[in-house]
Parts: sequence; structure tokens; C-alpha cells
Amino acid sequence: MSNSSAARTNLTSNNVNVTNYKLGEGAFRECYQGIYVGGNRNKQVAACKRFKSQYARIENEFFAQDFQIADKTIDMAESWNEICTYGKEIMVSRGTVHTKGGRKYMVEPLIRDYDKFTSNSGWIGNTSDWKVRCMEAFTHYTYHKTGGQMIVCDIQGRYRHNRYSKAKSRLELGDPAICSRSRRYGPTDLGEKGIESFFANHCCNEFCESSWSRPRTPSQWFPLSKGTSMVSSLHSNRLALQSRATFRMGGNLLMEVVEEDEDDYSDSDDDSSDDDYSNDYSSDDDYSDDDYW
Repeated sequence: MSNSSAARTNLTSNNVNVTNYKLGEGAFRECYQGIYVGGNRNKQVAACKRFKSQYARIENEFFAQDFQIADKTIDMAESWNEICTYGKEIMVSRGTVHTKGGRKYMVEPLIRDYDKFTSNSGWIGNTSDWKVRCMEAFTHYTYHKTGGQMIVCDIQGRYRHNRYSKAKSRLELGDPAICSRSRRYGPTDLGEKGIESFFANHCCNEFCESSWSRPRTPSQWFPLSKGTSMVSSLHSNRLALQSRATFRMGGNLLMEVVEEDEDDYSDSDDDSSDDDYSNDYSSDDDYSDDDYW
């Protein structure tokens, strides 16, 4: 996937110097500025993301999840780029893991001055901005393209305008989430209810096609939040539509179940063995992040 035309990668730069300058942080990850050494990106600025010390025990699984989400998003972006309006092509950051000073970093090209276009709870930015409408349409397209099995959401990045060549103008995205019916993309995957929550707020626009499928009567299942929301694997079954459970915002955007009909799943029915995250990641931990560093 790293050779994809929709992938924004480190190219041939295999080394980076990580500085002490912090670009930002979330609840469990922090991002430092790095400088590439050698290769195509020599002396360019990199984003170097690492887990805070108290969460280092989960870094291997989270980094693996990052790759899975990025690769699927790149796959969807490749398909989108074949049908989208000229100049609205998408590139998606896909980093590599580097170990520096005994700490693991996800290193990827820096996106400067990025905006948040959508979240994974159904929140959509200001639709007077064409970039927001375009990214809404991309999410809608991913639903149609996969036969309603998933959406790419929680979209953030920037539009890189090249005044000399429109062909080189593009949307550059990083750190997306995926909501899927199988809930196979980690704690930011809000399942079928995440899919419905997007469509409860999405109005088709000039970037959508009338032939694209969408849920008939979608509902909003979560509090709308600009930040990235997460649900513990303990509640995986509550994210299926046959469960009537709704959610409220817990600590640092970790969603909590607030109500549930008697016919819904009981705790004893939970089977999260297919989830990529174990029950160790309970609501006592803050696995959430405004920008999902």
C-alpha cells in the first residue's frame, strides 16, 4: 500500500531526528517535531507521534491498528480519485514506526495548518466550506463502495493548493477512523451506530451522486463531538443496531452506555473475542483524543 498513488509516505527517508518541540498532544499520545535525515524527504519536517508513558503497554496494538485503518482509507481514496471532481483527489498519510531512545514513534510527513472536517460520532464541520462538503461526500462514497459495510470518517487534514499546477492540488488527510458493521478497526470504530450517526447528519451535496446508497432512516446514537470518540470493547455488542443502547460522553471522550432496553444484550452476552482490543481497555482508561494523535 505504501506505493499507492493515494498514499503520502516517508518515501525513501528511513531515518529521522526527533526534537523536543511538541507539536500537540491528546489524551494518550503526543506529537513531536522531527527532521528527516537522508532520502527523498531529507531536511523536511516530520510528525513523530508516541504514546505517553502510562499507555506505552498498548502501543504495538494501536500502531498495528493505525496501519490497518490507513491502508483501508488509502484503498478507498484510490477509488475516489478515479471518479471525483478534478482537483479534489485525496492523499492519506501512512507512516512507519521508528525507535528512538527506547521509545517507539509513528513517523509521517507533517500536515501543516490542518482542519477537522468530520468526527466519528456524526459531527460535521461548517458546510459552507467546500472542503467539508467534499469530505462528507467521500465518507458517503466509502459506504456505497463497500456495500454499506463501513465508512471512513473522523477526517482531518488540509487542501494543498498548487497555483502553478491544478493537477498537483489535493486534499491531504491524516489519522482517519473507520466505523464498520464488523467493528474490526479498534476503539474509534463506533460500529453500525457510528455509520448511522454520520448519515443522520449528512445532507447530500454537489460532490455526492444520486445513485449512491445510504441508510433509509438513520438515527443519531452519540453526543455530537468534534473530537475523536472511543468505545471500550466491553460495549461492542451495544454498537449493533439491534441493541437500543444509547451513549453519553465519559471522561476524555470515552463513550459510556446510558440506557438500554430489557431485550438488549446483557453483560453476560458480551463476546469481544473478535475485537482487536481486550477488556483490559476499560472505561477507567482515557483512550480518546481530540485529534487522535
